[in-house]
Amino acid sequence: MLARLRRCSHKLNRITPAQKLFAVFFFVIAVLIAQDPTSYLTPDVTRVGSRLACRCGGCRNTVGNCPMLHCDSADPLRRRIYQMKQQGRSDDEIVNAIVREQGVVALSSPPSTNFGGLISWIGPGVALLVGFVIWSMYVRRNREEPKALSTDDEELIVRYRDQIDRELEDRS
Repeated sequence: MLARLRRCSHKLNRITPAQKLFAVFFFVIAVLIAQDPTSYLTPDVTRVGSRLACRCGGCRNTVGNCPMLHCDSADPLRRRIYQMKQQGRSDDEIVNAIVREQGVVALSSPPSTNFGGLISWIGPGVALLVGFVIWSMYVRRNREEPKALSTDDEELIVRYRDQIDRELEDRS
């Protein structure tokens, strides 16, 4: 047995430093890939994740397309969606389970099934339109006609205009 170990260690000594570095490189890559949260990013997870909002506060994306590495919100949800998909649950069941826990804010777009959802879709546009109408009415009401220049102002303008003309002539 000891002789066999000596032969194996003799073979290990024949490995060049470049080969050892190559092996260490692939070992490190394998460890990093094993810990990569994007390994949960299957087409099923992306499809379900596109219906859920990423709530990390750093982006305005969905769980399915959040580009942040190690996102505190998207990564756990992706892992959870992946596990639920492995259990055979449907897309709607997964989304409903997450909405039951986190509330309607977990959805990437508000539901349009009730009046509140309809208002959340139409409300911002209506608010902008109403704000524009109020602003235009305010501007029209408070618009003043330009006042005529006083003689002092006219003399000042003529003096500066003459100075500008002289400086332009000096340059050319």
